[in-house]
This record gives sequence, structure tokens and C-alpha cells, in this order.
Amino acid sequence: MTIARYRSTLFIPCGNAKALGKAPGLSCDALIFDLEDAVGPDGWANALAGLVATLEAGGFQASQVLVRIDPRHTAATVDALSHCMRSGTVSGIVVPKVETPEALHAVRDALPRGTGVWAMIETPLGVVNLAAIASVVGLKGLIAGPNDLRKGLRTRPMDNRQDIIIALSHIVLHARAHRLIALDGVYNQYTDEIGFGAECDQGRSLGFDGKTLIHPSQIAAANRAFFSPSDAEIAWARAVVAAFAGSGDGVLSVNGEMVERLHLEQAQGILSVAELK
Repeated sequence: MTIARYRSTLFIPCGNAKALGKAPGLSCDALIFDLEDAVGPDGWANALAGLVATLEAGGFQASQVLVRIDPRHTAATVDALSHCMRSGTVSGIVVPKVETPEALHAVRDALPRGTGVWAMIETPLGVVNLAAIASVVGLKGLIAGPNDLRKGLRTRPMDNRQDIIIALSHIVLHARAHRLIALDGVYNQYTDEIGFGAECDQGRSLGFDGKTLIHPSQIAAANRAFFSPSDAEIAWARAVVAAFAGSGDGVLSVNGEMVERLHLEQAQGILSVAELK
């Protein structure tokens, strides 16, 4: 069985023909074709046509292809992309600025069977209503939207994202409670490699499964360093699995650390991901 990964999930602006043309050859885990914020008010129809042509041409390196819709054009978008969803070319639809479960119900019920729904959490009300939103049947994952969160909260950006850390933690908390994928928000300063690395590391520490990106230059760093197990983690996992092999004990000592069977499950998860590298 192929395990879907979302370490690097790149937004592709559908209003940019050059970006659409490059999308199939990008080595990120997932793509989100953006028909919302990245499209001007008069360019939506052309952007949708360009997206359809790109999807029909195929040849994607990314294993997952998602589309962020503009809720004002849900019906037209679903109609235009229905064959791409039925064929599996498009695996999910991303709904922006979700604040209530009903916003997801309307989209989910219009999609072909098997197409996943993703919720972007970008507003204070979306965070407050996470328990209800995360309970929606058919929901695949939650995606943090830090730029709109800051706008809604009226915060100033702080070191280590302390201005929105509570919102980010709640997104992960509810994703884990409902067995959903949790994706961290974008880092706008795409030329700042050090800052991007630090934010990826923080996102991983918070429990996110991957990072959404705004530029292809961020793909390699996200894939290589921040959402794949490190050599040290792999070594620890192998030691734990080896120690429990053939043992009926609940607690063992591994390299001076007391580990329980919950650690064995964590170790097995790390190795399953490492095998995909």
C-alpha cells in the first residue's frame, strides 16, 4: 500500500501560466492548485481553464494533487474538474477559510465519491469551531493559514510565531483527535533559508505532518531535513524495535533510556516513514 506523504505541499497559482507549466515536474510530495487567493477577480475563468489543461496533460511527480477552490464558484469548479476527480488525478478539494461544518458539507456533498475534503483554518472563528469542523465525515486534513489568522487576530508577527502558537497547536490537537493530516502554514520569505528551516523544525516539533510552501525553492529543504526522520531518530527507532523483538516485557532499557511499548509503536512509525525516503 502506498502511504501518502505531505512533507512538502506546494501552492501553485492557477492565474500564472508559467507556474502551471512547471507544476508537473516538481518533486514535492503534494501540490495545491490555487483558484482562490492566487487568482485576480477577473481572471478566474481563464485560471480554471488553464488548470483543467494542466491536469489533463498529467505527468505529475507529486503523488497527491489537490485544488483549493473559490467558494463563490464551487459548482462550476466541481463540474469542470469532475472527470479529474473520478480518474483520481485530483485526490482532494481544499476549502479556504472554513469556519463551520456546514461550509464543508456543501462542498463534500457535491464531490464524486472518494474525493477527499480539506479544511483551511484561517480565522479566529475557524479555530474556535475546530471540534465541530474536525468531526466532519470525509474530512482528510486541516491546513493552517497563518497570514489570514494574523489578520483576523490583529497580531504582530513574533519570534517563534508566539502570536499564533495557540491556534497552530489547536489545529494539530484536533487533527490528531480525529486522525486527520495536519499541515503547517506557509513561510512567506522564501529566500530566507535559515528562517524557513527554523519554522519547519518548529512545525515538526508541534506535530504537523508537513509544510505548505509558496515557492519551489523550499521543496528540497522540507523533504530533506524537516519532515523525514533524522539519522539519530532512525538509529533510536531501530534500537527500540530490536530490544522488544521476542520480548514480552512492557518496559525495557535501551541505551540508558527506559522505553515502553508506546515507544515501540513510535519507533515502528518512524521506520515505516524512513523506508519511503
